[in-house]
This record gives sequence, C-alpha cells and structure tokens, in this order.
Amino acid sequence: MAKQNRVLHIPEHRDQKTGVLVHGYNLNASLWESVTWGSSKDQMGRIPMGIFVALSEKAEALIFGSGASEREGIKESEAGALMMRNRFDALIDFPLFKKFFPKLKNSNSALKYKNQIESILHLDRISSNTIEELENAGRFFLKQNIDRIVVISSPTHLPRCIRDACRVFEENKDLSYFRNQIYAVPSMTGFPGYAASDVTIFEPPHRPDRSPLNISSVVSRIHKIPDSARGTFIQRLEKLLADFQV
Repeated sequence: MAKQNRVLHIPEHRDQKTGVLVHGYNLNASLWESVTWGSSKDQMGRIPMGIFVALSEKAEALIFGSGASEREGIKESEAGALMMRNRFDALIDFPLFKKFFPKLKNSNSALKYKNQIESILHLDRISSNTIEELENAGRFFLKQNIDRIVVISSPTHLPRCIRDACRVFEENKDLSYFRNQIYAVPSMTGFPGYAASDVTIFEPPHRPDRSPLNISSVVSRIHKIPDSARGTFIQRLEKLLADFQV
C-alpha cells in the first residue's frame, strides 16, 4: 500500500486583534479623579493609559469598567467615558502622548483620534467586581473575534487583576481561548497613599528549600472576616506577630 503523505496546512498569518480592558475604580473612593485620569502630567491614570494602549496597539475594542458603584445615577464606566470626552484634548499634556502621538496637538487630528476611540468603546454597566469585569469582557471580546486581551489598572490593583484573569480564563471553558493571551499594563496612579511595593503576594509553596506549609491558604481567609470584626482581628494579629518578633 502506498504511503500517504501528510501536508501540514499553516493558516495564513494575520495581525492579532487586540481588546483593551480598563478596570473601574469606585466612584466614592478617595481621589477617584486623580486615580482614573491622573494626578499630574507625569502621573497618567487608568483611562489615559487605556487610550494610549488602544491607539498604540490599534485595538479593535476598548472597555471601560464597571457598574460596581455610581454617583448621581452615573456608573463608573459612564463617569470615565464622560471624563474622557471632556478632556481628550488634554491627553497631549502627558509625555507618552506627546512623544508617540504628537499630532494630537492638531485639533483635526485630535478629533480623528477621539472618533477612533469612540468607535471601539464599550461601557460595562453591570459588573460589580474585578472577576465579573473579566468575565463580561471575555464574553464581549469573544464575540468581537478578539485574539488577545490587555488589562489596564493601577500598580496597586494590577497584580490581583492578573491573578483573577488567569483564574477566569482557566476555569471558564467558554473563555479559555484567552488563557495564553493575557497582557497587562499599569497606569501611573495607584490607591491613594500606597505604591506597588505595598502590595503583598503570598504564593502557594513551591520551593524545596522552604517550608511546605501553605501560608497562602491561611492569608486568603482574612478576606472573609467581616469589616466590623477586622479591627479586633488586626489587634490580635499584631500581638501574635510581636510574639514571633516580626
């Protein structure tokens, strides 16, 4: 019998379609405007960073989250969009835009960029937390035939966003397409009074030269303590840590 030759068919290359998710920030949180837009020209917030990435990557879709909070009947995503529309011309004041999108100085070019962003903008009005933002964004991006996702948030929030994205796209079979196409870009503004160095990460044990005891699973339970009892818990924990001289 003649041996049948197998031909490997390689699909024609095409540019990957990019979707950008800008995580929301509670409207009633301290310094919402500074965290979301920026505290100075050298401290670019979440929304300008999302716009910068969307323009740089020629994104097919841009999502502003979320619906977790509202003020005067306006959701987080809607407030972010309103801010963007009112301040779009001011993007040129940020060094990144000045360097890579100098045409924003021209009003006609700025309008074209603004229309480009508006044409791909989607507002998430229903998500109530980070996990839901990622789930809803994943479903929307899947319908838009997006190949890769870039998540944008503050340095003090982004590590958890990545963890949650890995969890969502690994556990949800319908969204597993994105599990190896998750990218992240930090804004330059974080939770007021904190920096990236204030984020504490506990990984499950994996090094053979360290204790196999899983502190991570214990620490994660702290989030289940009611707000009303956290003060008492912290007092007891401080005493315990002092006993261990740490």
